[in-house]
Amino acid sequence: MGSANGRHRRPRQAPAIVVAAGVTGSAIAIPLLGAAGAHAADATTWDRVAECESGGMWSADLGNGYYGGLQFSQ
Repeated sequence: MGSANGRHRRPRQAPAIVVAAGVTGSAIAIPLLGAAGAHAADATTWDRVAECESGGMWSADLGNGYYGGLQFSQ
């Protein structure tokens, strides 16, 4: 018969930092797997924005600190 005395090695637990890194990495990676690429708006969309912002005048400079069709400030 064997010399086993019923004692087993204590189970090892992963350090908390390793577990936290794995959870964080998964939380970041999973949403990115299903993310679609970005697409630029077409010219019609930008023309509509310019129509609203500057009356459709792409070269607008109304003297109010904003300029261009989209009324950017400097």
